[in-house]
Amino acid sequence: MPSPTTAPDTTAPPPVPAPDTAATRRMLLGPMVIGLFLVLAFAGLMIPALQDPQPHDVPIGVVGPAGTGDKIDQQLQAGSPDAFDVTSYRSEGAARDALMDHEIYGALLFTAPQEPPTLLVAGAAGDAPVRVVTAAYEELTRQAGATGEIQDVAPLPESDSRGVSGLLLSIALVIGALLFQAVLSLMAARLPARKRFLAGLGYAVIAGGVGALLAGPVIGAFDGSFPQLFGVAVLLSLAVIGVVAACQGLFGVLGVAVGALVVLPLGVSSSGGPVDYHFLPDFYSTISQYMPMGSAITSLRRIFYFDGNNVMTPLLTLAVWVAVAWIIALVAERVRPFRPAVLVVPVSELPPGYLPDRRAGRAS
Repeated sequence: MPSPTTAPDTTAPPPVPAPDTAATRRMLLGPMVIGLFLVLAFAGLMIPALQDPQPHDVPIGVVGPAGTGDKIDQQLQAGSPDAFDVTSYRSEGAARDALMDHEIYGALLFTAPQEPPTLLVAGAAGDAPVRVVTAAYEELTRQAGATGEIQDVAPLPESDSRGVSGLLLSIALVIGALLFQAVLSLMAARLPARKRFLAGLGYAVIAGGVGALLAGPVIGAFDGSFPQLFGVAVLLSLAVIGVVAACQGLFGVLGVAVGALVVLPLGVSSSGGPVDYHFLPDFYSTISQYMPMGSAITSLRRIFYFDGNNVMTPLLTLAVWVAVAWIIALVAERVRPFRPAVLVVPVSELPPGYLPDRRAGRAS
């Protein structure tokens, strides 16, 4: 006797409700607004900052008899108004110390009467400041009808002959931390705040380690203290994650955009990019060394190219960014927990029948 067969279940899953017109408009306009915001932010901030770099108050030192500094200042101001900031030093040793402390970019030594001055430069300060200081020195000696000597007391290493490795590493770390926090706010928004903040801390340590390994031992751009390179990389990643998280807590769904504006286009443009911040317009040069990226680049430059001299100021600036941003983020999360505009939910967690069975359609 044949066994009874069970009729196949032909009950169709409930239809997925189509989004209404307003929801569709929001879904289409959202990516467009984000894309246009990025265009406006990058173009509107970076082009004005870097389109025409001109020297402003580039610090140089002068060693010589009384009144020499004032005389040189007048000559430089006549040729390039406001391009240089001249400081007089009592001795060559004091000028060399200031140069190695990254306080000045060049030093004119008038050590012998009737002899042209010697120019001391620190190539590790960057191509732009060295070029402009050297050009001013050559003009001064040309006017005097003499030729002097130029000494580079802190040249760039062959592994970073253009001095841009710190900038490139910082950009990579900032973009990675920014994307991490933005995606975390979507993928893990339902997790407790404690777990999300611990994830941010863990990411900063891992990303800092990977970035330091690549830039240091693997690529060889930074030859020296790996722990210090690792520390700066972790601090920068923590600062970026904290800034974006704090902005999310303060501004809600717009926080990612506000945080991205602060740490990426504003950070890159105010850092000076391939030129020194003394070549930026006033607004950018003023905030440069108070921004996370500018502080990180200066820290790396001083650690690896200036024997770690005068590095505490940029490191403390980074640490303050980390502390303040994370405190704001933690307090804001307790006062008003973050709620994303879009919540990403794994398909496995959807109720049965919520999505149509595409396999059934293909089988028919």
